[in-house]
Amino acid sequence: MANSPLNRKPDGSRPKIWTTGGQRPPFDFRALGRASLFFARDGVAPLHGWLATTGRRVALNVRDGAGRIPEAKLGRAAPFIPSHLRVAMWIKNLSAVFAHASASADPNVKRGNALVAAVEPHLWSVEQMEAAAPVEPAPPPITEPEPVVLPEPEAKPYDPLAAIRAEIDRKAQTESPRKQAVKLRPAPEGPKGPPPPPGQVAATAIQVTGWLIGRGTAIIALPYGLIRSLWTFARGQDLRKIGTED
Repeated sequence: MANSPLNRKPDGSRPKIWTTGGQRPPFDFRALGRASLFFARDGVAPLHGWLATTGRRVALNVRDGAGRIPEAKLGRAAPFIPSHLRVAMWIKNLSAVFAHASASADPNVKRGNALVAAVEPHLWSVEQMEAAAPVEPAPPPITEPEPVVLPEPEAKPYDPLAAIRAEIDRKAQTESPRKQAVKLRPAPEGPKGPPPPPGQVAATAIQVTGWLIGRGTAIIALPYGLIRSLWTFARGQDLRKIGTED
């Protein structure tokens, strides 16, 4: 005959459910806070990752000429509007910010680093930048100057109004120097090739901005994490095991 479970036995031989008195894990406020932060970070990281990957694709399309307006339609405003190459670079830098934000908020460190490695590279390779760089023309060969033969001055007839004409010409030249300067001022030239990758200061600014955005949005999403943690605890899962691997 099998032993009756109602018989008293030493505590080591009885099931754990009988010694603890129930199946629900104990409630711990510290575990609740850690799980809430974990769920908040796990909720905002995919959003930043989607913005980063989408921005990378948009930057590539703009680089290839999508949505480019011909300079003939821009008219006089063409020299003051950034080129599509520079706009693509700005979109790529913004997507890099969101990639760092996703990496800083993502509990999975390897997944965040892989996203940054996929989004952060420059839009142009070194070979493309070297091919698009302007080639300086070779200096002309040095030749000996030919002797200059000055013509003999011709005798001009006497003009009594020459002094008056010279004074009128001098006043006409000095009448509107600002208009002449604006007229002779060259128009600003656009970029001759792809913009260079961001320097050390710009790269650091991108990383710091992404880190602040990732952490800030994770803190803002704490109510979502708290609700998800309470729902997880209500389903009988132990909150002490959530977020400990981070």
